[in-house]
Amino acid sequence: MFHVAGPLTISIMSESHEVPVLSGSSEQSWILTTARRGRGWLLTLLSPGGGHWAAEGPDMFKALRELRRILDPLGIRLGVNGARRDSWASGMQCDMGEGRVVYILREGQAGRPAQVPTLGTTALADIGTVEEQDEHYARWLDSRRIN
Repeated sequence: MFHVAGPLTISIMSESHEVPVLSGSSEQSWILTTARRGRGWLLTLLSPGGGHWAAEGPDMFKALRELRRILDPLGIRLGVNGARRDSWASGMQCDMGEGRVVYILREGQAGRPAQVPTLGTTALADIGTVEEQDEHYARWLDSRRIN
């Protein structure tokens, strides 16, 4: 027989990341916090001025995309690999790796794309909106069908 000595608690492990952010024409470092919520992920962004935004998803990549859907209309861009126009997480990366890594997709390139950490920092010139990322992914898929 199994007995519990007290109330059962579930700990939520969180990590904070200092990430480059482009807000308007200003480049700054903001804090992005990741936390597990059951099997999913919660991402929270905190600006130096006290603004905060949060989003959830079943994996880190999808949670980041949900957060970016909130930030895109505000003109706020996160300088992380998962926000690059040319990045995408495959189904296996999301299911087996919890969306912690993404591929860097080069149109027309044969073979397996390079993988990078989803929340690893990247040049602000490489980032885009969720819509731009979706468009690049569609073009990349088309380029793979041609080759």
